[in-house]
Amino acid sequence: MTENAFDKLWQQAEAEGYGQRLAAEYPVWRQKQQRVIGITTASLAVVALVVMVFVAQLRQSRDFEKVYCNRVGTTDVQWASLASEILME
Repeated sequence: MTENAFDKLWQQAEAEGYGQRLAAEYPVWRQKQQRVIGITTASLAVVALVVMVFVAQLRQSRDFEKVYCNRVGTTDVQWASLASEILME
């Protein structure tokens, strides 16, 4: 047997061992990957929910203390009735 033939057989046997080991470890690796994907997705969902709640609170916390109008003839009574109509909707 020549040295090249021996090296070729050695590499083939070594590759076969690697292939068997990888095939045996694949299910465990796949489960870990699925777990990581699930945890990442859940974390992103929680972050998105927190952001949505925060934005909703910001929208609700805006209070308008004054209203400006460039019409001189508008009275406070008209503004009060307009505000009550808006609130009733």
